[in-house]
Amino acid sequence: MKKYIPTIFFWGAVWGICEATIGYALHLAAVALPGLPGALMFPVGFFCMYQARKTSGKSAAPFYIAAVAASIKLADFLMSGYDAIRIVNPALSILLEGLAVTVIYSIFITSNRVRDYLKVLGMGVLWRALFSVHLFIISLFDLPAGLVTSGAGTLLRFLLLESFYNSLIIYAGLLIAKKIPVHHSSTVRPIAALSACLIAVGMQILI
Repeated sequence: MKKYIPTIFFWGAVWGICEATIGYALHLAAVALPGLPGALMFPVGFFCMYQARKTSGKSAAPFYIAAVAASIKLADFLMSGYDAIRIVNPALSILLEGLAVTVIYSIFITSNRVRDYLKVLGMGVLWRALFSVHLFIISLFDLPAGLVTSGAGTLLRFLLLESFYNSLIIYAGLLIAKKIPVHHSSTVRPIAALSACLIAVGMQILI
């Protein structure tokens, strides 16, 4: 496991960079197109997790890189005037994404059968269901939790419709990835992992 630590940090940092850049742009676009970040950012995170798992061969790799990406999100606490819940919630959602992928992907069979598609769909539904429970709990303390307090339509869009969009993108990507040669022995150099982490933290703070 030790030799794969740079790989874990590298892909976690790549995920963090994507969250700070693509995620930021999608959240701006979400003013006109609600649900856009949720529909696209989980697939981005998934393919970072997929690459880490494929390279390391470790079933828990998705959760490990999610922990790295979530930690990068927490770098916003270094800024003044932060809103804690708006930092914690995204970081928690990333952790839950990693947990869901780790649990379900551990029994994933890479084939074209429908039951595998259902597992892909289940990843999105699982992490969103767990996150919805968290939001419901914090809503009891009058903390912002619009996904569960804005009505059943908003919650169902988040839980089911966005999971469906995610599953189509991820499943299509997996079918394509199957046709690409796998090099399990390729590892990431420590300097590359460190550089990626520094860039990710810097982008998270600056953007």
